[in-house]
Amino acid sequence: MQQTDRLGVNAVERIFIHELGWIFREQPISDWGIDAQVEVAGERGPTGRLLALQIKSGKSFFKKKRGNLVFHGKRRHLQYWINHSLPVVIVLHNPDTGETYWQRVNVEDIQQTDYENWTLEIPRENALDADAREQLERGVSDISAQRRIRMILDAPLIREIAKKEDVYLRVEQWPNKSLSFRGAAIFYDDLEKREADHQFGIFAPIHDIRMYMEIFWPWLACEYVNEPDLSGFAEMTYHDFNVVLNDVGKAFLLMEDFYARGRDGTDVPNPYERTPEDFEYPYDDEEPPRDEEEDVVMRDEKDMPF
Repeated sequence: MQQTDRLGVNAVERIFIHELGWIFREQPISDWGIDAQVEVAGERGPTGRLLALQIKSGKSFFKKKRGNLVFHGKRRHLQYWINHSLPVVIVLHNPDTGETYWQRVNVEDIQQTDYENWTLEIPRENALDADAREQLERGVSDISAQRRIRMILDAPLIREIAKKEDVYLRVEQWPNKSLSFRGAAIFYDDLEKREADHQFGIFAPIHDIRMYMEIFWPWLACEYVNEPDLSGFAEMTYHDFNVVLNDVGKAFLLMEDFYARGRDGTDVPNPYERTPEDFEYPYDDEEPPRDEEEDVVMRDEKDMPF
């Protein structure tokens, strides 16, 4: 990720976490046009309602000095976003001024310029800040959609982990902070190596590691390698797990393989490969029963009494 893009993601992350109090999760393995997902959080914690974000950062998006901003897009991305399981929001960030604006991707708001290109106006009234909460919440997905999209977004990582032998998950927790969980990392082979194989910007205002794992890593089974210091004296601590795919993760990969390839049918008997010896005949050892109608002797018409 380029430096300008990183500045945009970091700025949007801060707004959602500190101004809106929502959960922000960056998409660590490149997804086609989705940079992060955010989950609405209320007084009782996470709600299971999600938005997908496409974040664009740079001065070039702010050349228009008056009126609405205009985002220019390609047809292939529009088709993907319109068909996405989650509502998709485009966010524009100006790293020089700190301005950040948003707009939901709706078909009715799209202006098609030609077959391959389109534009979307982003009103300057749509500043991304605490005042945008009510509008952003409209049409946010439900809990079942949240689970589906989390699995879909995690699919590349699930496939990758399935091929590894030793996998470790390190979860960073600040026990005495309201925003308790503040990042995670995946290590392959060696937990103590200098750099993690994957870093995750997962921030969550919850304190229970079981709830955290249920929300963000529902497809992993875990065992502690190093237990955290939750005495209350440590400002920051780690949950270090040895992890493997659980039944949910394995079933997901099985279904993904089915969606891609279909059923091969090898577990279905082929009747054309059977021989006569494979079939059982009911009268092999005895005479077949006679039909009662066969015992009826038809008389000649001249023998009939009429």
